[in-house]
Amino acid sequence: MLRDGAPFFVDYQGGRKGALQYDIASLLYDAKADLPPDIRQQLLYHYLDALGPYIQIERDVFLRHYYAYVYVRIMQALGAYGFRGFYDAEHIFCKASLRAENLRWLLHHANCRLNYQL
Repeated sequence: MLRDGAPFFVDYQGGRKGALQYDIASLLYDAKADLPPDIRQQLLYHYLDALGPYIQIERDVFLRHYYAYVYVRIMQALGAYGFRGFYDAEHIFCKASLRAENLRWLLHHANCRLNYQL
């Protein structure tokens, strides 16, 4: 949003500055979006190209960490929507947002090495 001609942020749900990978992962892997993998890939590369004029990024570094953010986003959504669907008994969340296809695709196709050491 703009306020007096300057960017202005409204936090409706935990919005905060963070890694560039998180927002695009949230968009492309939202269960309700149901995007085919090839379209996701095209949109991801378009996003990276569009960032060019605004911020310098190294594609290989961005992509090395990208799928870890996808996992985090999917798990966050499953937790939040699962809570609303099962605990709050709002079953529309279970039907529309708790789908395992994205997680299943990641497990079989994404190149993501997660380090679980603390």
